[in-house]
Amino acid sequence: MKKILFLTLLIPCLSWAAPKGISVEKSGFDGTTEITMRSYGTSSCAKFGGACLMLGANWKNSNPDEVVLELSTLNYFAAMSNLLLNIDGEIIKADRINFAHDSTLTGNYKESYQRFKIDKQTLTKILNAKRVWLKVSISGGNYLETNLIDEGKKTLAFEGLTRFESQLN
Repeated sequence: MKKILFLTLLIPCLSWAAPKGISVEKSGFDGTTEITMRSYGTSSCAKFGGACLMLGANWKNSNPDEVVLELSTLNYFAAMSNLLLNIDGEIIKADRINFAHDSTLTGNYKESYQRFKIDKQTLTKILNAKRVWLKVSISGGNYLETNLIDEGKKTLAFEGLTRFESQLN
């Protein structure tokens, strides 16, 4: 009987939890709400070898019209300088956040990351698009390309952004 009562009280609490890979935190210091999406793989992660571009996101109610995208490269060191988004043919340049980057090496595991800003309207365009490609400029005049959605194929990163955006409203 106690177990049934416990489960009856627990089930409604579980429905209020944030979706998979999304955390919602409220600051005790100033009351700021921060929503974070952990990094998920893009189409480049489905290929064997080479760089895998991962995408995470962050939003704070203290800056409500801005979304921060965190790009990570796995198995590859990359100094990322620019991010271009091709959203159904419209090219949008994301703003690079200076001093928000790093590279790490753990054993043979390489990783780099860089943060970029977009507005919430751009996030909405991404989620309503049929085709979204990212082009990241890296050192030496080179670049990395990947997609979030193309020809109906959604990546884990795209699905994560959908869950992330559902928490912003």
